[in-house]
Amino acid sequence: MLRLHRYYLSAGLVALFTTLVLLVGFYRQVAIDGITEQAERGNLTLARTALNSVQPVLLEYLRHTDHLRTDNGVRPALPPQLAEAIRNLMMDRAVVRVQIFNRHGRIVFSNRYALIGSDQRDNQGFVSAINGRVSNSLVYRDTHNDFDGGIEADNLMQTYLPVRTSQTGPVHGVFEIYTDVNHLADQTEHTRFFIIVGALLILSAMNAAVVVIWRAGNLINSQQRTIRERTNTLEVLSSHMLKSEELHKQKIAFELHEGLAQTLSAIKLYVENLGASGGNATSKMMSVEAIVPVLRDAIQEVRTIATELRPSSIDDLGLLLTLQRLCREIEQQHPHLSINRQLSLEESDIPSPMKIILYRIVASVLDDMVQRSHSGPIHLALWRDDKTLALMIDDTAPDALDQTAVPLANIDPQLSAGFARMEELTTLSGGSFSASHHARGGTTLQATWSV
Repeated sequence: MLRLHRYYLSAGLVALFTTLVLLVGFYRQVAIDGITEQAERGNLTLARTALNSVQPVLLEYLRHTDHLRTDNGVRPALPPQLAEAIRNLMMDRAVVRVQIFNRHGRIVFSNRYALIGSDQRDNQGFVSAINGRVSNSLVYRDTHNDFDGGIEADNLMQTYLPVRTSQTGPVHGVFEIYTDVNHLADQTEHTRFFIIVGALLILSAMNAAVVVIWRAGNLINSQQRTIRERTNTLEVLSSHMLKSEELHKQKIAFELHEGLAQTLSAIKLYVENLGASGGNATSKMMSVEAIVPVLRDAIQEVRTIATELRPSSIDDLGLLLTLQRLCREIEQQHPHLSINRQLSLEESDIPSPMKIILYRIVASVLDDMVQRSHSGPIHLALWRDDKTLALMIDDTAPDALDQTAVPLANIDPQLSAGFARMEELTTLSGGSFSASHHARGGTTLQATWSV
């Protein structure tokens, strides 16, 4: 499961990165197309406006520089009217450079003085313009301009405009204008940044939602598994409890039939024989007095059976005093053992429905420990911390406390079955049960409830 989780996260990150790259690339291309289209319109308007006012002078200048050479160091001067038009054109802050090419591809004028006379006949913009087509290209900041040389410091739009006498006349040269499109590029970059951030947030949220759903599914499966395990445990405990109740009823029925019923039947026959036989009043009185011990034993037997069903002292005196009396009775019946009692709570700290459950647990466990011929001390502790009620019963010898405790069921199935009643009552009453056995002997049983 962990490998699948890692694989899913890796695949999700790769998909996220791929989607982001494709989205940014698509937006960049759309943005470049938009900047190009918008700058083209502006450049054409500026260039045509400038050319229309000085077209005759520009044509004369191109004829004069048609055979310009760079080896003689001559740099032809611009006619005053053309120079004034270029100055006016560059007063617009958007225009950062102007260049004029003759029909052979040499630059006859440029704001960059070093470029004048350079041969750029292979410049694709010039080639398109000399063939009569307007050409535009976008140069991004920090990219190399192959024909002008150097690294551009701004985002520029280059427009190459053919210079001719008429719309259908021959092309005598090319007029190039550079405009600053930094504001458009910056706006594009800002928008791209927000798109990247937004895409990251959306994709991350989607990825996180899927992870949450995946974890929720695992949690639901875990809870369902826990419910199934608890249901199976409750079914087993319910079966054990029904069997235990039947055994308890069978025991009571046996005691009633073989004990109390036999005693009452004997008394009945004795009384009948006494009434049928003769004799004086004194002898009859002595016979009646002989029946009194038998009746006393019958009454005690009835009380014992009633106590096993539900001790009346729980309702009259409370659970704590009832447990104290139960421990004293066991100690009297088995002088070889002692029960150390630590009942660190008040009667009001114990919820009423829990009293009979606690009594039955303690009674059944102590009876089981006595049946195993235990001769050492038994520790009984009952306490409450905040909202937790805890019960602990331990018969471990002091010299065995340093031994490692192991789960009770893993050591001795019969030993574990002996305390099944405690586990049943604890689980069915909503508590948690734990048991451990020490290697040198002795068992620690503990139950807790949230109250």
